Amino acid sequence: MAGASSQNVIPAWDGASYAANTGHHRRHDTGFLDTLPLRPGDRLLDLGCGSGDFTSQLAQRVPDGQVVGLDAEPSMLEQARRIAGPNQSFVLGPAQRLAQLCGPSGPFDAVTSRAMLHWVPAADHPGVLGAAASVLRTGGVLRLDAGGGDNVAAWRALLDPISTRVGGPASPWTFFQPGEYLERLEQAGFSAAQGWVRLVAQRRPFDRAGVIGWLTSQVLHAYTARMPQPAVAGFTAEALDRVDELRRDDGSYDVTFVRLDVLAHRGG
Repeated sequence: MAGASSQNVIPAWDGASYAANTGHHRRHDTGFLDTLPLRPGDRLLDLGCGSGDFTSQLAQRVPDGQVVGLDAEPSMLEQARRIAGPNQSFVLGPAQRLAQLCGPSGPFDAVTSRAMLHWVPAADHPGVLGAAASVLRTGGVLRLDAGGGDNVAAWRALLDPISTRVGGPASPWTFFQPGEYLERLEQAGFSAAQGWVRLVAQRRPFDRAGVIGWLTSQVLHAYTARMPQPAVAGFTAEALDRVDELRRDDGSYDVTFVRLDVLAHRGG
């Protein structure tokens, strides 16, 4: 799921752990797919395909087409290949190299991305968006969601002080506002005139075990990647010890997600 850059260092993901904790994303797959105009023979690129559970759904919607999944983490692609259909293939590499890695197999009818681009540093987004445009046919679709705005604000408010106290980062993701992202899209050659660039707030259901699984598979290592190694164990222990501080009055551990939700088209 990660994008590699000298400006942010994300450690190796555990593909199996991630795959076991994607249920909160999968609840929103149908709504996302229903807004993605696809034809049976379309060729798709799934940018940051992760463990492949969403990518396989894409492949089912283009039975006469092809889906290429790009991810920088070998263990993610290992998981993805286990559930892949015959019209799927995969490429190992970061989002920042998608033009070199996937351009030769283009052009694509659509580029999708789910829950990945917030791992890419802000400075790298123009290049990634430009590369996405370069591998799309004229009029091709860019459909993505990622963390945006005040995503997971309560958890950041809890984790940031613990991290910074031991020399780690604060809020180690890239969360854009829709207005600033629209400008980046237009500069890269996309138009949202027949789509949108918006923020969508979602209350995602978690119990205690589920929120711990989410933290350990998808959240804490965003902090520990740029934290002094001797501080990692203490940070992780304290973060998990304080999980109950964010238990809601209704007894749940539901998390407020905010998604940067984009539907745009490549201009001519």
